[in-house]
Amino acid sequence: MFFYIIFLICSINTLRYLLNFANMNSIVKIPNVDRDVRIGSAFNHLFRIIFQTENIQEDYLEWDLSRASFFHPFFLAPLVIYKQSCGKNILCKGMPNRILSYLDLVCFYKAMLIDENMKLELVLDKYISKSYLPICQFELCKSNIDGLQSVLQRVIRQQSNADFRITTPLSYMIGEIVDNINEHSCARFGYIFSQYLKKERCIDLVIADDGITVYGSYAKFGLYQNEINGDEAMALKLANEGKSTKNLPDAENRGYGISSSKDMLVNGLNGSFFMLSGGAFHRYDTQGSSFVRLPKGVSWNGTIILMRIPVAVPENFNYEKYIF
Repeated sequence: MFFYIIFLICSINTLRYLLNFANMNSIVKIPNVDRDVRIGSAFNHLFRIIFQTENIQEDYLEWDLSRASFFHPFFLAPLVIYKQSCGKNILCKGMPNRILSYLDLVCFYKAMLIDENMKLELVLDKYISKSYLPICQFELCKSNIDGLQSVLQRVIRQQSNADFRITTPLSYMIGEIVDNINEHSCARFGYIFSQYLKKERCIDLVIADDGITVYGSYAKFGLYQNEINGDEAMALKLANEGKSTKNLPDAENRGYGISSSKDMLVNGLNGSFFMLSGGAFHRYDTQGSSFVRLPKGVSWNGTIILMRIPVAVPENFNYEKYIF
């Protein structure tokens, strides 16, 4: 973890130096990111892209993708979400022919909007034979949230031909996280993307919102301010311990739902969990748990959760152990 943070700080400082003393143009070079060594490490690249993009004064700029041969799901989805929500007009150029069709299929240029009036089965069932769900944008606080969760978990499980015992845990994890952002983020939109990685035998799942962040939610409702004391990492820790931003018993249970989802994913299924919100991140995997405050000036607009879900369920796995 120490070297991870040092690398991130050095990267940001180097960018500041280059941008202050070099002639800035309106082209940002997008690196090839074909792996995520430890869940969340792709954000080292993403923060550099965000920093360069935000420091270009023009409203129109270019992203040069000529170096790309493959984008890891944990890099691709956040890149698209940022591109769509940053408020700048970004033209993507130089895409190699070998990835053009893939970028079209996963809705790289614009996330697929899931409207509450859509027949979700007709829209999403066609992806059962694929290995991915495209990057989807869905309106929060709408009547189709429960139906969306149900269709998503069924499609994702069938895509990966996962052990049937993954069905309930997958449904629980998707449901808890989508419900959580729906209740607490004050966001208009949520995002979801998944990719089955055959070689790794896992599902990489991304769920995000464009809301007020975990820290912002506590600040809005004026809760736990003494404990947080301006520390976004502490806000993440409280949220992951079940300290809700709503002073209601049911809301508290939702908080514990996130905690039990992580426990089930990591300790029950040997998966990995990563949450980034505002200026802090939380990582939980077989190597341990950490809550880290990012360097000043580095942040993510909203909250994004990454989950690496193995499709092979351990023989001794018992779903009920993690929810009762």
